[in-house]
Amino acid sequence: MERATRHPAIYLTHEQWDPYNQTIWVQTEAINWDSLDKFYRQYLTEYERRLGRSSTGMDEYRNQNACLFAKVIDFSMEENQLVYISNVMTCIFNALFAVPAIVGNILVVLAIWKTHLTRSPSNVLLSTLAFADLQVGLIVQTTFVCHKMAEIFKAAKLSCYTRFAYIVFGYCITAVSLLTLTGIALERFLALHLHLRYKEVVTKRRILTAASSFWVIGIAVTSLFFIQRTAFGSIVIAGEVLSIVITSVAYIKIYKIVRRHAREIQCQRRIDPGAHVELNMKKYQRSTCTMVIVFMLSFVCYVPYSLVMVAKLKYGFTGSVKVATDIFSTVVCINSSLNPFIYCWRMKEIRQAVWGVIKRNTGVNLGATEQSMMTFNPITQPKALDYGSGCKPLPQATHESVK
Repeated sequence: MERATRHPAIYLTHEQWDPYNQTIWVQTEAINWDSLDKFYRQYLTEYERRLGRSSTGMDEYRNQNACLFAKVIDFSMEENQLVYISNVMTCIFNALFAVPAIVGNILVVLAIWKTHLTRSPSNVLLSTLAFADLQVGLIVQTTFVCHKMAEIFKAAKLSCYTRFAYIVFGYCITAVSLLTLTGIALERFLALHLHLRYKEVVTKRRILTAASSFWVIGIAVTSLFFIQRTAFGSIVIAGEVLSIVITSVAYIKIYKIVRRHAREIQCQRRIDPGAHVELNMKKYQRSTCTMVIVFMLSFVCYVPYSLVMVAKLKYGFTGSVKVATDIFSTVVCINSSLNPFIYCWRMKEIRQAVWGVIKRNTGVNLGATEQSMMTFNPITQPKALDYGSGCKPLPQATHESVK
Protein backbone atom coordinates (compact mmCIF):
# COMPACT_ATOMS: atom_id res chain seq x y z
CA MET A 1 0.00 0.00 0.00
CA GLU A 2 1.44 3.35 -1.11
CA ARG A 3 1.49 5.86 1.67
CA ALA A 4 0.90 9.49 0.66
CA THR A 5 1.03 10.74 4.24
CA ARG A 6 2.35 8.76 7.15
CA HIS A 7 1.41 9.28 10.73
CA PRO A 8 2.06 7.07 13.76
CA ALA A 9 -1.60 6.16 13.85
CA ILE A 10 -3.18 7.23 10.53
CA TYR A 11 -2.42 6.17 6.94
CA LEU A 12 -3.72 7.90 3.82
CA THR A 13 -3.28 6.65 0.24
CA HIS A 14 -3.74 8.23 -3.20
CA GLU A 15 -6.19 5.51 -4.19
CA GLN A 16 -8.37 6.31 -1.22
CA TRP A 17 -8.57 10.05 -1.91
CA ASP A 18 -11.68 11.42 -3.62
CA PRO A 19 -11.37 15.23 -3.51
CA TYR A 20 -14.77 16.02 -5.04
CA ASN A 21 -16.72 13.79 -2.68
CA GLN A 22 -14.35 14.72 0.14
CA THR A 23 -14.02 11.04 1.00
CA ILE A 24 -11.01 9.77 2.90
CA TRP A 25 -10.39 6.30 4.25
CA VAL A 26 -8.46 6.23 7.51
CA GLN A 27 -6.92 3.18 9.14
CA THR A 28 -6.47 3.74 12.85
CA GLU A 29 -4.42 1.99 15.46
CA ALA A 30 -3.66 3.82 18.68
CA ILE A 31 -4.45 7.43 17.66
CA ASN A 32 -1.88 9.98 18.74
CA TRP A 33 -4.12 13.00 19.38
CA ASP A 34 -1.18 15.38 19.79
CA SER A 35 -0.21 15.03 16.15
CA LEU A 36 -3.79 14.95 14.83
CA ASP A 37 -3.90 18.71 14.27
CA LYS A 38 -0.72 18.54 12.19
CA PHE A 39 -2.24 15.79 10.08
CA TYR A 40 -5.34 17.87 9.34
CA ARG A 41 -3.17 20.78 8.21
CA GLN A 42 -1.31 18.44 5.87
CA TYR A 43 -4.63 17.02 4.68
CA LEU A 44 -6.06 20.44 3.77
CA THR A 45 -2.81 21.55 2.11
CA GLU A 46 -2.73 18.43 -0.05
CA TYR A 47 -6.45 18.79 -0.80
CA GLU A 48 -6.10 22.35 -2.08
CA ARG A 49 -2.95 21.47 -4.03
CA ARG A 50 -4.69 18.65 -5.88
CA LEU A 51 -7.75 20.78 -6.69
CA GLY A 52 -5.49 23.60 -7.83
CA ARG A 53 -3.84 21.50 -10.55
CA SER A 54 -6.51 22.79 -12.96
CA SER A 55 -7.43 26.47 -13.28
CA THR A 56 -11.05 25.68 -12.48
CA GLY A 57 -10.43 23.17 -9.73
CA MET A 58 -11.10 25.46 -6.79
CA ASP A 59 -14.01 27.11 -8.59
CA GLU A 60 -15.60 23.70 -9.07
CA TYR A 61 -15.12 22.96 -5.41
CA ARG A 62 -16.67 26.28 -4.37
CA ASN A 63 -19.62 25.81 -6.69
CA GLN A 64 -20.30 22.16 -5.99
CA ASN A 65 -22.94 23.12 -3.40
CA ALA A 66 -24.56 25.73 -5.66
CA CYS A 67 -28.21 25.29 -6.62
CA LEU A 68 -28.69 26.95 -10.01
CA PHE A 69 -28.89 30.60 -8.91
CA ALA A 70 -28.52 30.17 -5.14
CA LYS A 71 -25.78 28.91 -2.89
CA VAL A 72 -26.54 26.27 -0.29
CA ILE A 73 -25.63 27.64 3.13
CA ASP A 74 -24.67 25.52 6.11
CA PHE A 75 -26.18 26.65 9.39
CA SER A 76 -25.15 25.93 12.95
CA MET A 77 -26.52 22.93 14.83
CA GLU A 78 -29.06 25.06 16.72
CA GLU A 79 -30.16 26.78 13.51
CA ASN A 80 -30.44 23.45 11.70
CA GLN A 81 -32.82 22.17 14.38
CA LEU A 82 -34.93 25.32 14.07
CA VAL A 83 -34.91 25.05 10.27
CA TYR A 84 -36.03 21.42 10.47
CA ILE A 85 -39.01 22.28 12.68
CA SER A 86 -39.90 25.17 10.38
CA ASN A 87 -39.72 22.91 7.32
CA VAL A 88 -42.12 20.39 8.86
CA MET A 89 -44.65 22.97 10.04
CA THR A 90 -44.69 25.08 6.86
CA CYS A 91 -44.95 21.92 4.77
CA ILE A 92 -48.05 20.82 6.69
CA PHE A 93 -49.74 24.24 6.58
CA ASN A 94 -49.15 24.73 2.86
CA ALA A 95 -50.42 21.24 2.07
CA LEU A 96 -53.61 21.89 4.05
CA PHE A 97 -54.34 25.36 2.67
CA ALA A 98 -53.52 24.50 -0.94
CA VAL A 99 -56.83 22.59 -1.25
CA PRO A 100 -59.20 25.51 -0.45
CA ALA A 101 -57.01 27.83 -2.54
CA ILE A 102 -57.46 25.60 -5.58
CA VAL A 103 -61.12 24.63 -5.12
CA GLY A 104 -62.35 28.00 -3.88
CA ASN A 105 -60.72 30.09 -6.59
CA ILE A 106 -61.77 27.70 -9.36
CA LEU A 107 -65.38 28.14 -8.23
CA VAL A 108 -65.04 31.94 -8.16
CA VAL A 109 -63.49 32.10 -11.64
CA LEU A 110 -66.17 29.80 -13.09
CA ALA A 111 -68.93 31.68 -11.29
CA ILE A 112 -67.85 34.99 -12.82
CA TRP A 113 -67.21 33.79 -16.36
CA LYS A 114 -70.23 31.47 -16.62
CA THR A 115 -72.79 34.11 -15.65
CA HIS A 116 -73.66 37.73 -16.38
CA LEU A 117 -71.13 38.89 -13.78
CA THR A 118 -68.50 39.49 -16.48
CA ARG A 119 -70.52 42.53 -17.57
CA SER A 120 -69.02 44.39 -14.62
CA PRO A 121 -65.37 45.52 -15.04
CA SER A 122 -64.81 45.13 -11.31
CA ASN A 123 -65.82 41.46 -11.52
CA VAL A 124 -63.40 40.93 -14.42
CA LEU A 125 -60.60 42.24 -12.21
CA LEU A 126 -61.91 40.10 -9.37
CA SER A 127 -61.65 37.02 -11.59
CA THR A 128 -58.05 38.03 -12.42
CA LEU A 129 -57.24 38.13 -8.71
CA ALA A 130 -58.97 34.78 -8.18
CA PHE A 131 -57.01 33.27 -11.07
CA ALA A 132 -53.73 34.50 -9.54
CA ASP A 133 -54.76 33.01 -6.18
CA LEU A 134 -55.56 29.76 -7.99
CA GLN A 135 -52.00 29.63 -9.32
CA VAL A 136 -50.72 30.13 -5.78
CA GLY A 137 -52.46 26.97 -4.62
CA LEU A 138 -51.87 25.00 -7.79
CA ILE A 139 -48.20 25.85 -8.41
CA VAL A 140 -46.57 27.85 -5.60
CA GLN A 141 -47.85 25.90 -2.60
CA THR A 142 -47.44 22.56 -4.38
CA THR A 143 -43.81 23.23 -5.28
CA PHE A 144 -43.20 24.68 -1.81
CA VAL A 145 -44.41 21.46 -0.19
CA CYS A 146 -42.23 19.39 -2.55
CA HIS A 147 -39.24 21.60 -1.75
CA LYS A 148 -39.68 21.24 1.99
CA MET A 149 -40.18 17.49 1.73
CA ALA A 150 -36.97 17.27 -0.28
CA GLU A 151 -35.14 19.32 2.35
CA ILE A 152 -36.46 17.13 5.14
CA PHE A 153 -35.37 13.92 3.39
CA LYS A 154 -32.13 15.51 2.10
CA ALA A 155 -32.90 15.07 -1.60
CA ALA A 156 -30.56 17.84 -2.75
CA LYS A 157 -31.33 17.87 -6.47
CA LEU A 158 -35.13 17.75 -6.02
CA SER A 159 -34.89 20.44 -3.35
CA CYS A 160 -32.90 22.62 -5.73
CA TYR A 161 -35.33 22.46 -8.66
CA THR A 162 -38.50 22.78 -6.57
CA ARG A 163 -37.01 25.78 -4.78
CA PHE A 164 -36.31 27.36 -8.15
CA ALA A 165 -39.92 26.75 -9.25
CA TYR A 166 -41.69 28.11 -6.19
CA ILE A 167 -39.49 31.21 -5.96
CA VAL A 168 -39.94 32.14 -9.62
CA PHE A 169 -43.69 31.50 -9.73
CA GLY A 170 -44.18 32.94 -6.25
CA TYR A 171 -42.65 36.32 -7.05
CA CYS A 172 -44.44 36.53 -10.40
CA ILE A 173 -47.89 35.69 -9.02
CA THR A 174 -47.41 37.93 -5.98
CA ALA A 175 -46.65 40.86 -8.30
CA VAL A 176 -49.81 40.11 -10.30
CA SER A 177 -51.93 39.96 -7.14
CA LEU A 178 -50.66 43.31 -5.86
CA LEU A 179 -51.15 44.98 -9.23
CA THR A 180 -54.67 43.56 -9.47
CA LEU A 181 -55.59 44.83 -6.01
CA THR A 182 -54.36 48.27 -7.05
CA GLY A 183 -56.33 48.01 -10.30
CA ILE A 184 -59.52 47.12 -8.42
CA ALA A 185 -59.08 50.13 -6.14
CA LEU A 186 -58.58 52.45 -9.11
CA GLU A 187 -61.60 50.98 -10.91
CA ARG A 188 -63.77 51.52 -7.84
CA PHE A 189 -62.56 55.11 -7.65
CA LEU A 190 -63.22 55.79 -11.34
CA ALA A 191 -66.75 54.41 -10.98
CA LEU A 192 -67.57 57.39 -8.77
CA HIS A 193 -65.17 59.99 -10.14
CA LEU A 194 -66.03 59.72 -13.84
CA HIS A 195 -69.80 59.70 -13.32
CA LEU A 196 -71.51 59.34 -16.71
CA ARG A 197 -68.20 58.82 -18.53
CA TYR A 198 -67.39 55.66 -16.54
CA LYS A 199 -69.06 53.29 -18.99
CA GLU A 200 -67.28 54.96 -21.90
CA VAL A 201 -63.81 55.01 -20.34
CA VAL A 202 -63.74 51.78 -18.30
CA THR A 203 -64.61 49.10 -20.84
CA LYS A 204 -64.30 45.35 -20.57
CA ARG A 205 -61.67 45.31 -23.32
CA ARG A 206 -59.49 47.84 -21.52
CA ILE A 207 -59.84 45.94 -18.27
CA LEU A 208 -58.72 42.72 -19.98
CA THR A 209 -55.76 44.59 -21.49
CA ALA A 210 -54.81 45.90 -18.05
CA ALA A 211 -55.11 42.40 -16.55
CA SER A 212 -52.82 41.01 -19.26
CA SER A 213 -50.30 43.78 -18.62
CA PHE A 214 -50.21 42.78 -14.95
CA TRP A 215 -48.88 39.36 -15.95
CA VAL A 216 -46.33 40.90 -18.33
CA ILE A 217 -45.06 43.19 -15.56
CA GLY A 218 -44.92 40.28 -13.11
CA ILE A 219 -42.80 38.21 -15.49
CA ALA A 220 -40.52 41.17 -16.24
CA VAL A 221 -39.92 41.91 -12.56
CA THR A 222 -39.25 38.24 -11.80
CA SER A 223 -36.63 38.09 -14.57
CA LEU A 224 -34.57 40.62 -12.59
CA PHE A 225 -34.05 37.89 -10.00
CA PHE A 226 -31.62 36.21 -12.42
CA ILE A 227 -30.07 39.39 -13.81
CA GLN A 228 -29.45 41.57 -10.74
CA ARG A 229 -30.55 40.05 -7.45
CA THR A 230 -29.58 43.05 -5.31
CA ALA A 231 -31.62 45.41 -7.45
CA PHE A 232 -34.45 42.86 -7.53
CA GLY A 233 -34.95 42.97 -3.77
CA SER A 234 -35.02 46.76 -3.73
CA ILE A 235 -37.45 46.91 -6.66
CA VAL A 236 -39.81 44.39 -5.03
CA ILE A 237 -39.92 46.35 -1.77
CA ALA A 238 -40.36 49.69 -3.56
CA GLY A 239 -43.08 48.25 -5.80
CA GLU A 240 -44.99 46.83 -2.86
CA VAL A 241 -44.83 50.14 -0.98
CA LEU A 242 -45.97 52.06 -4.08
CA SER A 243 -48.86 49.64 -4.64
CA ILE A 244 -50.01 49.95 -1.03
CA VAL A 245 -49.83 53.76 -1.15
CA ILE A 246 -51.81 54.05 -4.41
CA THR A 247 -54.46 51.60 -3.20
CA SER A 248 -54.80 53.35 0.15
CA VAL A 249 -55.17 56.79 -1.45
CA ALA A 250 -57.81 55.45 -3.86
CA TYR A 251 -59.92 54.00 -1.04
CA ILE A 252 -59.60 57.19 1.02
CA LYS A 253 -60.91 59.21 -1.91
CA ILE A 254 -63.72 56.69 -2.38
CA TYR A 255 -64.69 57.13 1.26
CA LYS A 256 -64.95 60.90 0.82
CA ILE A 257 -67.04 60.60 -2.35
CA VAL A 258 -69.38 58.06 -0.74
CA ARG A 259 -69.96 60.41 2.19
CA ARG A 260 -70.94 63.16 -0.23
CA HIS A 261 -73.24 60.78 -2.10
CA ALA A 262 -74.85 59.73 1.18
CA ARG A 263 -75.88 63.33 1.76
CA GLU A 264 -77.28 63.48 -1.79
CA ILE A 265 -79.25 60.29 -1.18
CA GLN A 266 -80.86 61.78 1.91
CA CYS A 267 -81.86 64.77 -0.16
CA GLN A 268 -83.31 62.53 -2.91
CA ARG A 269 -85.35 60.55 -0.40
CA ARG A 270 -87.10 63.70 0.73
CA ILE A 271 -88.20 64.29 -2.88
CA ASP A 272 -88.92 60.72 -3.98
CA PRO A 273 -88.80 57.74 -1.62
CA GLY A 274 -87.56 55.44 -4.41
CA ALA A 275 -85.62 52.77 -2.59
CA HIS A 276 -83.53 51.55 -5.51
CA VAL A 277 -81.14 54.53 -5.43
CA GLU A 278 -80.24 53.88 -1.82
CA LEU A 279 -80.11 50.15 -2.50
CA ASN A 280 -77.64 50.57 -5.36
CA MET A 281 -75.43 52.88 -3.32
CA LYS A 282 -75.49 50.43 -0.43
CA LYS A 283 -74.64 47.67 -2.87
CA TYR A 284 -71.69 49.66 -4.16
CA GLN A 285 -70.54 50.43 -0.63
CA ARG A 286 -70.71 46.77 0.36
CA SER A 287 -68.76 45.56 -2.68
CA THR A 288 -66.15 48.27 -2.15
CA CYS A 289 -65.88 47.44 1.56
CA THR A 290 -65.35 43.81 0.57
CA MET A 291 -62.36 44.76 -1.57
CA VAL A 292 -61.04 46.93 1.28
CA ILE A 293 -61.17 43.85 3.53
CA VAL A 294 -59.31 41.82 0.89
CA PHE A 295 -56.73 44.60 0.57
CA MET A 296 -56.22 44.90 4.33
CA LEU A 297 -55.83 41.13 4.64
CA SER A 298 -53.23 41.18 1.88
CA PHE A 299 -51.50 44.11 3.59
CA VAL A 300 -51.26 42.18 6.86
CA CYS A 301 -49.83 39.17 5.00
CA TYR A 302 -47.37 40.96 2.71
CA VAL A 303 -45.80 43.53 5.05
CA PRO A 304 -44.11 41.02 7.43
CA TYR A 305 -42.59 39.23 4.43
CA SER A 306 -41.27 42.55 3.12
CA LEU A 307 -39.64 43.23 6.49
CA VAL A 308 -37.97 39.82 6.28
CA MET A 309 -36.61 40.75 2.84
CA VAL A 310 -35.14 43.92 4.35
CA ALA A 311 -33.54 41.84 7.10
CA LYS A 312 -32.11 39.50 4.46
CA LEU A 313 -30.51 42.42 2.62
CA LYS A 314 -29.02 43.74 5.87
CA TYR A 315 -27.98 40.60 7.78
CA GLY A 316 -27.69 37.99 5.04
CA PHE A 317 -29.41 34.63 4.74
CA THR A 318 -28.97 33.33 8.28
CA GLY A 319 -30.85 30.46 9.85
CA SER A 320 -33.28 32.82 11.59
CA VAL A 321 -33.90 34.72 8.36
CA LYS A 322 -34.58 31.45 6.53
CA VAL A 323 -37.12 30.38 9.15
CA ALA A 324 -38.84 33.78 9.05
CA THR A 325 -38.89 33.67 5.24
CA ASP A 326 -40.57 30.26 5.22
CA ILE A 327 -43.13 31.25 7.85
CA PHE A 328 -44.20 34.54 6.31
CA SER A 329 -44.18 33.21 2.75
CA THR A 330 -46.62 30.59 4.06
CA VAL A 331 -48.77 33.38 5.51
CA VAL A 332 -48.80 35.09 2.09
CA CYS A 333 -49.95 31.84 0.48
CA ILE A 334 -52.68 31.32 3.08
CA ASN A 335 -54.10 34.69 2.02
CA SER A 336 -55.02 33.11 -1.34
CA SER A 337 -57.03 30.44 0.47
CA LEU A 338 -59.06 32.96 2.47
CA ASN A 339 -60.05 35.33 -0.35
CA PRO A 340 -62.75 33.08 -1.92
CA PHE A 341 -64.52 32.79 1.43
CA ILE A 342 -64.49 36.58 1.80
CA TYR A 343 -66.04 36.99 -1.67
CA CYS A 344 -68.83 34.55 -0.89
CA TRP A 345 -69.42 35.97 2.56
CA ARG A 346 -69.63 39.62 1.51
CA MET A 347 -70.87 39.57 -2.11
CA LYS A 348 -74.33 38.11 -2.66
CA GLU A 349 -74.01 37.83 -6.45
CA ILE A 350 -70.73 35.90 -6.16
CA ARG A 351 -72.23 33.63 -3.50
CA GLN A 352 -75.27 32.86 -5.65
CA ALA A 353 -73.15 32.29 -8.75
CA VAL A 354 -70.76 29.96 -6.89
CA TRP A 355 -73.71 28.01 -5.48
CA GLY A 356 -75.12 27.73 -9.00
CA VAL A 357 -71.82 26.35 -10.33
CA ILE A 358 -71.73 23.76 -7.55
CA LYS A 359 -75.32 22.67 -8.21
CA ARG A 360 -74.86 22.42 -11.97
CA ASN A 361 -71.71 20.34 -11.63
CA THR A 362 -73.26 18.03 -9.05
CA GLY A 363 -76.31 17.34 -11.24
CA VAL A 364 -78.85 19.16 -9.07
CA ASN A 365 -81.45 21.25 -10.92
CA LEU A 366 -81.76 24.85 -9.89
CA GLY A 367 -85.11 26.10 -8.72
CA ALA A 368 -86.99 28.83 -10.54
CA THR A 369 -86.01 31.44 -7.99
CA GLU A 370 -82.32 30.57 -8.14
CA GLN A 371 -82.42 30.46 -11.93
CA SER A 372 -83.80 33.99 -12.01
CA MET A 373 -80.96 35.11 -9.77
CA MET A 374 -78.41 33.67 -12.19
CA THR A 375 -80.01 35.18 -15.33
CA PHE A 376 -79.45 38.76 -16.35
CA ASN A 377 -82.71 40.55 -17.23
CA PRO A 378 -82.34 44.16 -18.42
CA ILE A 379 -86.04 44.83 -17.74
CA THR A 380 -85.39 44.52 -14.02
CA GLN A 381 -82.79 47.31 -14.05
CA PRO A 382 -83.82 50.44 -12.12
CA LYS A 383 -85.52 53.22 -14.06
CA ALA A 384 -84.43 56.82 -13.90
CA LEU A 385 -86.20 58.97 -11.36
CA ASP A 386 -87.75 62.33 -12.13
CA TYR A 387 -85.80 64.43 -9.69
CA GLY A 388 -87.20 67.70 -8.52
CA SER A 389 -85.35 70.89 -7.92
CA GLY A 390 -83.13 71.41 -4.93
CA CYS A 391 -81.18 68.11 -5.22
CA LYS A 392 -78.78 66.94 -7.88
CA PRO A 393 -79.37 63.50 -9.43
CA LEU A 394 -76.90 60.79 -8.52
CA PRO A 395 -74.46 59.85 -11.30
CA GLN A 396 -75.70 56.91 -13.35
CA ALA A 397 -72.20 55.42 -13.26
CA THR A 398 -72.93 54.40 -9.69
CA HIS A 399 -75.58 51.94 -10.90
CA GLU A 400 -73.27 50.50 -13.55
CA SER A 401 -70.43 50.02 -11.12
CA VAL A 402 -72.38 47.75 -8.80
CA LYS A 403 -73.87 45.41 -11.38
